[in-house]
Amino acid sequence: MRTMEFEEEPVEADETPVEPEESGASGTFEGTGPAQPGDRRLRRRWIAAGTALVVVAGGLALGGEIEDRHAADRLVAAPGGLSPWGAEPPHELWSLDAPGGRLVSGGAAGLVLLDRGTVSRVDLGTGDLEWSREVGTDLVCGTDVGWQAAVDQDDPLVCLSGGDDREVTVLDGHGHLLGELPLDDFLSTGADVAPGPAGSVVLAERVGARSADLPGASVSVRPTDGSLEDVVVPAGRGVQVSVVDASTGAVRWEHEVDFVVPSRATGDCVARFSDEEGVESHTVDVESLTVRYTGGVVQVSGCGVRSLFSADGVQLQAPGDASIGVVPVASGGFVSIAGDVETTNALDDDGTVRWESPGRHLYPGSTDGSALAVSLLASDGRLVAVDPRDGRQLWTADIPAEQVLVQAGEQVVVTSYLYRRALDPITGQTLWETEADYGDRFSVGAFTDGTRLIEVTVRGDQSTDGTRLTAHDLRTGEEAWVVDDLSELGWFVAIDGALLQVGEGTVSRWG
Repeated sequence: MRTMEFEEEPVEADETPVEPEESGASGTFEGTGPAQPGDRRLRRRWIAAGTALVVVAGGLALGGEIEDRHAADRLVAAPGGLSPWGAEPPHELWSLDAPGGRLVSGGAAGLVLLDRGTVSRVDLGTGDLEWSREVGTDLVCGTDVGWQAAVDQDDPLVCLSGGDDREVTVLDGHGHLLGELPLDDFLSTGADVAPGPAGSVVLAERVGARSADLPGASVSVRPTDGSLEDVVVPAGRGVQVSVVDASTGAVRWEHEVDFVVPSRATGDCVARFSDEEGVESHTVDVESLTVRYTGGVVQVSGCGVRSLFSADGVQLQAPGDASIGVVPVASGGFVSIAGDVETTNALDDDGTVRWESPGRHLYPGSTDGSALAVSLLASDGRLVAVDPRDGRQLWTADIPAEQVLVQAGEQVVVTSYLYRRALDPITGQTLWETEADYGDRFSVGAFTDGTRLIEVTVRGDQSTDGTRLTAHDLRTGEEAWVVDDLSELGWFVAIDGALLQVGEGTVSRWG
């Protein structure tokens, strides 16, 4: 603690006559001499200085409380961020069963249950249904809970309902109606629609006439018997993609995506059918089309078309094959992701390539909401840290990292099959190391409450087989607790700081 020293200034004699003290006032303190001219001024200065120190200390305390609140808000809004519940292992706080229902993430509405035409918000504190609203049949709302971190918590809930006569309904976090919009005027036959970003819907439809000038493509398809058959995919039509305000019907942006004759990949062009005897046949569908908004990106796919757009309508294309995906990152912009591609491209918000670096981007499973100082790449059995702004290499380590479990302000925890390590993100120095000891288990998720790493592992090839939660102290790596023999009915996610186990029509909170 730093000690502050005050230097007394010489006090000049006060020429103002000193009035006599009232009766009963001695004008002296015990053990001191009589009051001298100027003593009152000195006392006033010390009182003022003391008051200033109290004000400064109070301001620092208030500033600290505000920063703590901001840090807590960042934590619960971050991917995998959890509200702390103490040092004890978690237990089930409540559970909700709704057979036939489906649970989605609804932005400002939080966790939402869709059940037979009714939309209900689940109170994360109690598990009760906070409000319910009849919307319509064949409901599609919000986004999958697995992508809840990419959903803006202030976004209204957008729901699509109806079969042939589709309609969009927009609700705020309290279930109040913000707007309704019939989609018949926007959709053509074969068009696809999905809830979009910030209270919008995303529309995709084939446009233009089929071109007889373009040759078709002869491709090979492998039926169930293992043989190869040649299938001709004719030239098709392009696609118009639009994002429409779900309350007003105003078009926010639109783009056209050209048809490209497939050269080899035909999964979006060939439909497979099997008759009653199991004999497989194929049908070419050049009009197949799907659009969705997930992970902060609008994705359009279908026969001969594949494109990605930001929520603002910027087309996102990393160099290389069009199948390479992109995801938004906390440092701003996007990074490319692809299964076998060992090169990472970072894109600015306007879609231009910011930097390119060898290695596969390791997306953190959880963060504490603080700014990430580095981007981590796995490259030829080494861990490479680059500056997220310009791709400049900061450090490398001989660590065959497979996942980033937690990336926080002062450390990043990576794992391989054998070890779990915490590293200083600035220098790459190892802070602690423990054996992973996965055995026959696989790591399928990670969360943090700012002080602990909570890892989810399963046994076998199913995401819920033998689910186990294990906590490690982020400072030391020491194992804090283990919770075994969990229900195998769902996967774990974090929504608004709550640790939830979500299955088909069922959800429970742990803490």
